[in-house]
Amino acid sequence: MTLITSACVFVDGRTRLPRTTTAIWTLGTFVTAGLASPLYLLARPSRNPSWGLGELAALPLFFVLAVAPSAMILETFALRLEVFSSLAVIVALTVAQNAVFVGAALYVVLVKYRLPPDRIGLVSPAAPRVFVLAAIASATALAGNFVGQNLTVFGAGLVVGQKAAADLVVRQEIRLPVFRMLQQFRHPVDIATLAVLVGLVVPVGEEIFFRGLTYGALRRMMGRPLAIGVSALFFAVAHLEPIEFLPILILGVILAALYEYNKSLIPCMITHAVNNLVALALFYLAPPTP
Repeated sequence: MTLITSACVFVDGRTRLPRTTTAIWTLGTFVTAGLASPLYLLARPSRNPSWGLGELAALPLFFVLAVAPSAMILETFALRLEVFSSLAVIVALTVAQNAVFVGAALYVVLVKYRLPPDRIGLVSPAAPRVFVLAAIASATALAGNFVGQNLTVFGAGLVVGQKAAADLVVRQEIRLPVFRMLQQFRHPVDIATLAVLVGLVVPVGEEIFFRGLTYGALRRMMGRPLAIGVSALFFAVAHLEPIEFLPILILGVILAALYEYNKSLIPCMITHAVNNLVALALFYLAPPTP
């Protein structure tokens, strides 16, 4: 894997960079076991007037090479040492991940291509319009989540029967890492902290990356319906939660369509926040039980 990644950097760099610079990037990629390749994708010169698939591939590649292996190792030791009982660790990891989302997107748009912030949706429409759009989209997203959950059960029920499918979905939800994490935090201060994370930090980071950066690039490459569908699919796959795939996919479609219609990420962030906060409230008010 490291050799392949280094070879790709070398081949691509030869067409874009001086020989010495290409050699440095290739060596850096090899020495870091591929970890330098996402930085190369972000920083490499481009002849295009705006960002594209190269920059979009950087963060998924970074998470595959660095975050995913680190998370598995961390989870193994954390479960043994009960490190995850500390909410500070959850806060630090969540803030760090979304800081990467925001930092990479802002670097690409504002620094690398020297484009204005509104090209990534960082513009605020008139206040009444923001809240009206966010309210409509939030209601639609919550309805979509309900439909997605029931379609998941119905689809599984065609194979194993509806009762068995409903039980299976509940068991899978209980096994999700986020479910196990939430079970540990029931103090009001802890719940308030989690609300800030899912209602502010996560929506800002994910909307800037998935709608502003990702959908923005896809929209220039393909038609509107296809770009909405592909970006929503990427959004759902990136969450790595098979049992929640369909509800997240529907949410991704709604958020991308909202951004397409409004050209601002502010209503998208509010809608995303409402969806997350309702999910958090439902967990504590009516948690799934086996």
